[in-house]
Amino acid sequence: MIPDIEALYNAWVCDPKPHLWPDCLRDHPMKAHGLYCFREGLRLGLLLASDAFLSKIGP
Repeated sequence: MIPDIEALYNAWVCDPKPHLWPDCLRDHPMKAHGLYCFREGLRLGLLLASDAFLSKIGP
């Protein structure tokens, strides 16, 4: 695996946290954890993109 990707994976993908899952997915732990990980990945991507954008145009 690429070291940078592995470091990001280890930093952002965590053990399942059922208390953060929506009630409708309580009986589907794989889907619930996948959704949680996707949401956190999307959030990280948006934070990185906004930081890159703001660094070019200023705050």
